[in-house]
Amino acid sequence: MGRKVWFYVESDADAANLAAASAAAQVWQVLTGAQVEPQALMHTDTAPMDVTLHQGQEREWRLEQIDKAVYESWQAARVTEAKAMSKGRKGAGAVIDAVASASESSASADLDVPLVVFAADGASLALPHMGKMKPLHLDFELLSYRQRLLRGGRSKEPVARAVMQGLQPRQGERLAVFDATAGLGRESMILAHAGAQVYAFERQLPIWMILCDALNRAARSRFFPFPLPQLQPLGTIKDYATYGLTAPDVIYYDPMFPERDSSAQVKKEMVLFKQLIGADQDSLDFLATAVGIATQRVVVKRPHDAEPLALLEQGIERSHFIDGGMCRFDCYLGHGANGTA
Repeated sequence: MGRKVWFYVESDADAANLAAASAAAQVWQVLTGAQVEPQALMHTDTAPMDVTLHQGQEREWRLEQIDKAVYESWQAARVTEAKAMSKGRKGAGAVIDAVASASESSASADLDVPLVVFAADGASLALPHMGKMKPLHLDFELLSYRQRLLRGGRSKEPVARAVMQGLQPRQGERLAVFDATAGLGRESMILAHAGAQVYAFERQLPIWMILCDALNRAARSRFFPFPLPQLQPLGTIKDYATYGLTAPDVIYYDPMFPERDSSAQVKKEMVLFKQLIGADQDSLDFLATAVGIATQRVVVKRPHDAEPLALLEQGIERSHFIDGGMCRFDCYLGHGANGTA
């Protein structure tokens, strides 16, 4: 089933928005393998960029650039929707009214799609039914995030202990880790800072785009003097061989589950993820795939009070776990390992 994503590049002809267009061009090149001049993404007299991306046999994505008129209609729809929701009206109905009043453009009639906006400070992701929530923007240079990296490390961060404790790399100097569900990249960054060579996978196109942009900005930053996670082409760990990768030492898997953290930022992120992804229905199949690929260990993040995932008929059951406070990290033996877990 195909899914559509829109992107918009702030197009005023100044240095700041040239930076926005450059960021969009970088993401476009990584995503499609094709180069595009940043100026081409800014000019309203050129045809908008669009591409169809085939993700295996199960999904097709359609990425389309929108112009300023459609973008302004989309924004107006969100404002109208937020006002209606504050009065108790259903969001979908508010969007219909907003579309009717915001623009006569036929293109604006299809507003129920994710939108990635490239601005001078990077990419942000918004959905039509977010109400008053601000778009989601990733910035690994935030002081609070850098302080967490400095305070953490291989011995203090539960995810790093679960993934790396007691293991030595089979090849090279760094433990090779696949982050199978990279999402917003936080665990990938923690593991990379702890000394792992991280290969990040993400199958949701709008999430992939803002993560790609955030990692591109981090690569130019002076704050990260360690090898950053390497974001792979849009897809899953099933595609790793086609990306020229060998089987990793460890696979880290974070399936969607109800988040207990009550912070506003986490709530916003969960709203986005639930709209884009919904509940993970293939956790057991994904676990079986991961165990069949990893040469040493698979780590699965779970709610603290949830039963561990298990496929006893396939000999897949938890070997041990690391307590993460509000969550738990369950560890499984990779089928390629020789008793190392």
